[in-house]
Amino acid sequence: MASLGLAQPRVGTEDGLTRLVFGIPSEASYSLHRQNNEVSIRFQGTPPRTLRTLLNTPQVVGYRATPSAGGSIYVVTLRAGTRYRTLELSNPRRLVLEVRGHAATHPRPRSTARAPTAVVVLDPGHGGIDPGAVGLVREEEAVLEVALLTRRLLEARGIQVVLTRTGDQHLSPNKATDLGLRAAMADSKRTLFVSIHANAAERAAQGIEVYYFGETIDQRLLSKAILENGGGMLGQRLTQEARSVAQRLMRDLLAQANLKFSEQLALKTLRSLVRETGAVSRGVHTAPFYVIRNARIPAILVEIGFVNHPEEGRKLATRAYRQQLANGLAGGITAFLNSGNAQR
Repeated sequence: MASLGLAQPRVGTEDGLTRLVFGIPSEASYSLHRQNNEVSIRFQGTPPRTLRTLLNTPQVVGYRATPSAGGSIYVVTLRAGTRYRTLELSNPRRLVLEVRGHAATHPRPRSTARAPTAVVVLDPGHGGIDPGAVGLVREEEAVLEVALLTRRLLEARGIQVVLTRTGDQHLSPNKATDLGLRAAMADSKRTLFVSIHANAAERAAQGIEVYYFGETIDQRLLSKAILENGGGMLGQRLTQEARSVAQRLMRDLLAQANLKFSEQLALKTLRSLVRETGAVSRGVHTAPFYVIRNARIPAILVEIGFVNHPEEGRKLATRAYRQQLANGLAGGITAFLNSGNAQR
């Protein structure tokens, strides 16, 4: 390893620690500085580098590198509650950065769905003055019962549940404020956020699809986001605001880690829903939904079916099918919590 001509440092993990190893030219120098959750390493006398890598280990979110005068600056983003040490090795010359959690010698037990700290926010979309999509069933009514049934299942497993609404009500008559109040519940004191909606389409369409926050160039998904974000000029404005947030998050490693967990939550939830209902899987996608734009925890938006499909719409109106949907949601959420990805 003759130089820092590495595209990336070598990364290794052991129980309770993450180790990054940087190759250094013999003539190079370096200095370290920590500020909050970031450790900056300035290398002098090395080739300039530009890169960004997400690690998602229990101790390290990831790192990025940018060129500087005479070299590069690597910024390693640590998770809260960690400490680090460095040591230099020779033959060849290397800088080792080891990051540990404070409880590394006594690892925390693997997260389970029965952990008392798990707090799930369920957001039945629309309500009150906004009925949502209307077909063979009203969206606001179908998603509310699915949320209530899901809450019952999760609470029976020892998971605390917060609902954004428990009846046919809105949080504010102003749609932007309503969505903002729902979004505000996805704060760092909770574990994950699931917004529940139902679809409608001009042409016959059916199935379940799940979204996590992000940008998209698919016009169909943009149109859907505009509709869920209030429709009309308001929906266009809120969607543009959300798209601006999505572009900003691409430069934030902590946000990228959260989005990666949101993707995993979306995949597990879709898999469980399709297994329980036998519905068509329409996949996992990213879209700029306003209600999950600033989530500080894993957050998804689930479209449980099409209210105006001649068969699926009728099923969505029945208690039996709503129970199947609730089983699927609870199963996906539990699988995510049991995977340990909900730890922050």
